[in-house]
Amino acid sequence: MDAFSISRLDTDIGTVRVEGRFNPVDGHIDIDDLAHLDSNGWTDVNHWLTEQAYEHKVATIVHAIRGYLIGSDA
Repeated sequence: MDAFSISRLDTDIGTVRVEGRFNPVDGHIDIDDLAHLDSNGWTDVNHWLTEQAYEHKVATIVHAIRGYLIGSDA
């Protein structure tokens, strides 16, 4: 898996900063660190990765990451 770091990614749920690993063979993405930009600056939201209530937000972010890494048609 290839490591990636995106310092600013616009998604449907807002702007995020994300680090993780990407498997270019099967497209699998693991997120290791996640922050969301709000009115007070960057907020650590790693708890989104483990709480079921945030599954939709994480899925939206993964979709945006895939588009960023392999193209907008992903």
